Amino acid sequence: MLKAAIVGCGNIAGFLDKPDQPTILTHAHAYTSHPSTELIAVCDPDLEQRRKLVARWGQDIRHYETLGQMLKTHKIDILSICSPTPFHSEAMIAALKDPSIQTIICEKPFVQTQEELDELKILMHIHPKKVLINFMRRFDPSLQQVKLLIDSKDLGKIHTFNGRFTKGLYHNGSHMLDLVEMLCGEITGITALQLESGHELYGNFALNTTNTQGVLQNFTGDNYALFELEIILSKGRILISESGHTICVETVTPSHRYTGYFQLGNAKTYDDTMEKNLYNTLNTALKEKDNSFTSHLKLSQKLLDIQQSLQESRRLEWKIDG
Repeated sequence: MLKAAIVGCGNIAGFLDKPDQPTILTHAHAYTSHPSTELIAVCDPDLEQRRKLVARWGQDIRHYETLGQMLKTHKIDILSICSPTPFHSEAMIAALKDPSIQTIICEKPFVQTQEELDELKILMHIHPKKVLINFMRRFDPSLQQVKLLIDSKDLGKIHTFNGRFTKGLYHNGSHMLDLVEMLCGEITGITALQLESGHELYGNFALNTTNTQGVLQNFTGDNYALFELEIILSKGRILISESGHTICVETVTPSHRYTGYFQLGNAKTYDDTMEKNLYNTLNTALKEKDNSFTSHLKLSQKLLDIQQSLQESRRLEWKIDG
């Protein structure tokens, strides 16, 4: 049984679901429900948050104010970093240097600055461990089936894609960018067609990938949440909606209205495996081999490059050099 612990006691750590719910949307629920892990400790500077998380997920879970205190008391095999992004680097450094920890799951975005990323790259080389960034859709079984379908060319060539999501490009948008890279090819350039910048980036963005081009629209999400991606191919269409909980594939069928014409009709709806997304992430982290971190490290670099491009030019236009 692997001993697990969590840094940060916010929503994704343990408050988006409850033990009696069939959904597994938090790190605490994943650890307490998986047969190979036991959640033994959490840490957070907010005492009330710690107490509430322990009350929900198990009174035997020990809680601490700092990660340092927790690591001095326990030998931990697997650690989830669920603190706000500005605190990821500090927790990652401590986890990489700890001799007991072998696996680290870190929430996105991975880091806040280029200096943090550069330092972590060196430390990850000195202290090699399995690191996973929780871009949860990458680990979703149904979305993995969609990728296999696209790669098989049964639906032909990708013509374009368009996506819509709420919250900023750096945070919730990083999930969308990863999904685009997973299904439509590595992102090679981003241009803002309309941009609202502040603490976050909102607007309309044109993307180039190694396989196609597409458009993303990003809204604040003040009144509701939105996350959906449409991929149009030469022989069909894939519709991903409700944050990935609903996935439909449409294929070419004769029109029932116009003789000699063809239209798209619903051919398959995939299972909602996103309802156990943190369990899927944990399963991936426990596998012996997983190559997702390489692509996620590159995506983290792109997010920092995009941020730097905005700061220097006050407009967003980024592309891979060469």
